[in-house]
Amino acid sequence: MALRDVNLIPDEILERRSLIRHLLLWFSILIVTVALILAANGYQKRMVYGKTQNRQGAIKDLSTALTKIGGDILKAQKEMNLARRERVQLVALIEERRSYSSVLAKLADVMNDQTWLQQLAFDAAEDRTLKLTLMGFSRSHESLGTFIQRLSGEPMFRRVVLKSALESKDQLSGAVPVQFQIECDIAKVTP
Repeated sequence: MALRDVNLIPDEILERRSLIRHLLLWFSILIVTVALILAANGYQKRMVYGKTQNRQGAIKDLSTALTKIGGDILKAQKEMNLARRERVQLVALIEERRSYSSVLAKLADVMNDQTWLQQLAFDAAEDRTLKLTLMGFSRSHESLGTFIQRLSGEPMFRRVVLKSALESKDQLSGAVPVQFQIECDIAKVTP
């Protein structure tokens, strides 16, 4: 005698259950597959592409920093070159010029009793010549002319130029002194 399975559940219900199990199995496989794909994609974006983007961002930041450093270096080089030029000019001026005390001593020798200085100024020109500006008063045009002749006759003072000579009335003494401005160059030291 053979035993036969007898199912009390109708075949339609069993097929529907089987279909639902298969659908659930394939749907869960599909969800797991999509989750794995999304996880792999996220990993690539964060790790692989993120490093590339970080590198690109770092490269941009690095290039910006290098450009700034390059600009700072150029600025520092310009300042160094300017300082070197000024140093060379200063050394040249010191080596080629007379001392101020010797200039003042010669000026004191040239002065006459009727001329006096109110202001004395030294200035270095662009061509490294030392310029001397004298401003003061003289009792008359004659005494001023004598002073200019003596100043021009001294080899230390070159290119003596009378810039201005104005008479001004002195209220107290009644005299008419001449206010003057003279410019000249100081000769360089000859070895």
